[in-house]
Amino acid sequence: MSGPKGGAYRVETAEQREARMLREAKAKYVSAESAWQDVLSRRRVLLAVTGSAPACERPAAPSATADSAAYSAAARALQKATTEAAGEIAAAREAAAQQVHADRVAQMVESVRSEQRSRQAATVTPAPDRTRIDERIDRRVRELAHLEHDSEQARQLVDDIRASGSPSRVDLLLNELDVIIKDGRAAEARRAAVSAARARLLAMRSRLGELTGTDVAGLRIRIEQLIRGEVPTVPDDLVTAVDAAVRHADEEDDRRHVARVMHETLEELGYVVGPEFSTDLCGATAAYARRGSSHYGVKLRLEPGAHRFSAQAVRSDAVLTSAGEDAAAERAFCDALGKLVELAGRDGVDLRVDVRTEPGAYALQQVSDVRLARPAAARSARREQERRAT
Repeated sequence: MSGPKGGAYRVETAEQREARMLREAKAKYVSAESAWQDVLSRRRVLLAVTGSAPACERPAAPSATADSAAYSAAARALQKATTEAAGEIAAAREAAAQQVHADRVAQMVESVRSEQRSRQAATVTPAPDRTRIDERIDRRVRELAHLEHDSEQARQLVDDIRASGSPSRVDLLLNELDVIIKDGRAAEARRAAVSAARARLLAMRSRLGELTGTDVAGLRIRIEQLIRGEVPTVPDDLVTAVDAAVRHADEEDDRRHVARVMHETLEELGYVVGPEFSTDLCGATAAYARRGSSHYGVKLRLEPGAHRFSAQAVRSDAVLTSAGEDAAAERAFCDALGKLVELAGRDGVDLRVDVRTEPGAYALQQVSDVRLARPAAARSARREQERRAT
C-alpha cells in the first residue's frame, strides 16, 4: 500500500529513561531530606529541654553527578536513618520524662505520707488510692513525653494531683491533664501533617526541575507559598497540574527527539531536508522533505497532544507530472517509509504504522515548490548553521 499513512510513535532511549528515572529519584531524595530535617528539629528541642539527645548519623549524600540508581539508594538509606533516628529520639524523650517524673515522686513521697497521716488523724474521709493514682499519672506522663506541651503546666498539675487528698479533686486535675494531652495530640497531628505536606511539596518542586514557561513559573510560586504557609495538606489540583506540566515536558522532549531522528534518517535515505524541518515538525504544522533533486517529496506531521504521526507523498506544483510518475513516487515513498521506520528504531523511536490507505484512493497532494528544500539551498543552510556553531 502506498497511499497516506499514519500511526503511533513511542520514544524509549537509554538517555531518556535515565533522565526521567533520575528526576523521580531526586524528588524522592528531596522528600526524604525533608523528613530527616524534621527529625533533626525534634532532636534540637529534646537537646534544649534535657541537655542531651541521641546522635543522628546522616548517610552520605549522593554526588552531583550521581545517576538514578545512586539517588534511589541514597533516598532509601536516608529514609531508613530517619526512621531509626525518630525511634531513638522518641525513646529518649520518654526516658527523660520518666526520669523527671521519678525524681519528683521521690522528692514528694515523704511530704505526701506526712500529709496523709495528718489527714487520717483529723478525719475519717477515705484517702485516695495512691498506687492507682501513680498508675494513672504514669500513663499520661508517658504519652506527654511524645507530645509538644506546656511542660511547666503539666508538671504543676502532676504535683497538685500527688499532693491532693481528695479523690474528686484528683479526678478534676487528671481531667485537666487530659486536656493538655488532647491539645498535644492535635498539635502533633498537625505538625506531622505539615511535615508530610512539606515533603510532598518539595518533591513536586524538584520534579519541575528546570522546566520553563508561564504555567510552570506559576506552579513554583504556588508551591513556595504553600510551603511558607505550613499547610497540612497538598491541594489535589496542584498535584494534577504538576503531573500535567511534567507530562507535557516529556511529550515535548519526545517530539523533539522524533523530529531530530526523522531529520537525520531522511537525509540518510537521500532526501533533502531544509533547516526549518525540525521546527515545523515539532510545531503544529507539517514538515516537508524533497526526494533528491526530483519534484516529489514527503510530508510528515506529528499530531499535537498525541504520540501519533502521519506521512504521505507529495509533488511540487512547479511542473506537470503524469499518473505513472505519481504512482512511481508513491511506491518510492512507501519504500522510504519502511526504511524510515526501521532506521528510526536505532535511536529509540518506535514507529508503528496502523493507518494505511490504498494507492490511488487519494490524488497525490500538490504543494508549493518552495516547501520542498532544494539541495543547494539545504547545503548552504547547513554550512551557515555549522559556521554559527563554531
